[in-house]
Amino acid sequence: MGINFGALFSPLVCGFLAEEYFATKINGVIHYGFKYGFLAAAIGMIIGQLIFNLFGNRYLGDIGKKPTGAPAKTNKEEVKAKKPLTKQEKQNVAVIFILTCFVIFFWAGFEQAGSSLTLYTDKFVDKSIGGWTMPTSWFQSINPFFIIVLAPILSKIWTKLANSKRGDLPSPAKMGLGMILLGLGFAVLIPAVLQTGSDEHHIVEKANLLFIIFTYFLHTVGELCLSPVGLSMVSKLAPVRLASVLMGVWLAGTGVAQLLAGQLAAFTQSLGYLEIFSLISGVTIGLGLILLLFTKKLVRMMN
Repeated sequence: MGINFGALFSPLVCGFLAEEYFATKINGVIHYGFKYGFLAAAIGMIIGQLIFNLFGNRYLGDIGKKPTGAPAKTNKEEVKAKKPLTKQEKQNVAVIFILTCFVIFFWAGFEQAGSSLTLYTDKFVDKSIGGWTMPTSWFQSINPFFIIVLAPILSKIWTKLANSKRGDLPSPAKMGLGMILLGLGFAVLIPAVLQTGSDEHHIVEKANLLFIIFTYFLHTVGELCLSPVGLSMVSKLAPVRLASVLMGVWLAGTGVAQLLAGQLAAFTQSLGYLEIFSLISGVTIGLGLILLLFTKKLVRMMN
């Protein structure tokens, strides 16, 4: 949650500087002051580094200076590390790879927030509140805001389920639910796109900003169902000797998703927003349902 406090305020600051305070209109063309947004980001990072250097020793002490855990391996431990993986360990590794393939599609859709969703918001969403127009950049603060509000609530729900007779939902089920919620978020935008069209030069009617807010709400709940659960699952399932490698594989899946996300966003210009948003919605909901369908099988593999 701590990271998201910064993520909440940074778009507000940079968006205000670029789109409000330093924006100028010359001959009917708006010139945004994004260089001042970059300057604000640089100043923020410098301040953060200064705080770390000045107060790190006082409040952190020796944390992180020396490795923690067991000392160097003994000969017996080295022999054990060279042994082949057990059947259960192989199954655990297989589950991690299977779920990594699924989450690639989740993040490819989720990361539209920084590209196609922002472009759609800028051109096709009515951002006016009263007589004031909300900067497009500020919509990037919706996700961290919802995370700060919803993370404690969802954590309590998972804890309550875990303490109930029925027990907590398995990790694959939570992740499948997260994918479905992402797909539903894009489904919310379908009537909005039908209303506005995909041609910014011939907009029939701009969409209400509640469409995009509700989309980000569903995406955030989906993220909370999938992201922390996935990281925890990899930590628990990965054999100790492969823990770092498999965590790298999990994060590499996110990298592949970023490449796919960029390609999908580019296609909105040729195919249109309706087609791309519908595609992402259908694929992620379908994959989420498949993940729910095979949850029991995956749980048996996880033992």
